[in-house]
Amino acid sequence: MLYQLLDVVVTLINLFGIGIVFWGFVVAAIGFIRVKLHHHRVVYFLKEASKIRAVLGTYILFGLEFMIAGDIIHTFIKPSQEDLIVLVTIVGIRTVISYFLGREVDQARQDQIIKTG
Repeated sequence: MLYQLLDVVVTLINLFGIGIVFWGFVVAAIGFIRVKLHHHRVVYFLKEASKIRAVLGTYILFGLEFMIAGDIIHTFIKPSQEDLIVLVTIVGIRTVISYFLGREVDQARQDQIIKTG
């Protein structure tokens, strides 16, 4: 019974993470379309595109954290060597993605501070 409940919790955590990433895509897509439709100057577009990328990257990072948490809980529920290998692989890939995406988001924010400061 407890394992079934935890399976549901893991599914909800993963769905929440996916929802965050999807919401970030929607926010970024709307921002991109708005900028593209209303502003035709390349310099302004590039500045706004950098902001949009930072926002999308932040949502992706946040969503990935939930998905990693779900994977960790899932492995504790049903520990097997195969599940552990899959977990290490998934967490490794997501951690690398998170690291580089985080650096890109930080760089975009620094660029924005420099441009506006």
